[in-house]
Amino acid sequence: MADVDDPTGLGWEVLLPRVGDAVARCHRALLAEHGLSPTALVLLTELDRRGGLSHRELAARLGRTPATLTPVVDALERAGDVGRARDARDRRVVRLSLTDEGRERLRRATAAVAARLPSRLPAPRPEHVGPVRDYLVSVLVALRDPVDP
Repeated sequence: MADVDDPTGLGWEVLLPRVGDAVARCHRALLAEHGLSPTALVLLTELDRRGGLSHRELAARLGRTPATLTPVVDALERAGDVGRARDARDRRVVRLSLTDEGRERLRRATAAVAARLPSRLPAPRPEHVGPVRDYLVSVLVALRDPVDP
């Protein structure tokens, strides 16, 4: 068996989850500098793309339960990043929207991650970029995780 401290002998079935965990830890740390969690980031991103979603619609789009999102939405609303409003046609439904402050926070956080995450990773050889990306997308598709273009 390969030494845990020496990943060179590990198979892809061990390396892929390990790499995912390591990148996720780095991503979480960068987002935390902006007071966001990964869930908050995807929530803000989805509201930026498709504002006016109900809490239930947003949870379904993100693959989460409404109860899981409630504390995240509450915190983002307290921070002024998300607004809640009753649906004019059905007062039982509450629609969520991204505020200007939330849009700016999202912009700053995504720009910081885009600028700093690659500097933490080794640069792939140019001929590897396409095939590795294609493989990672195929993994997401196989696991039925939504892939944004």
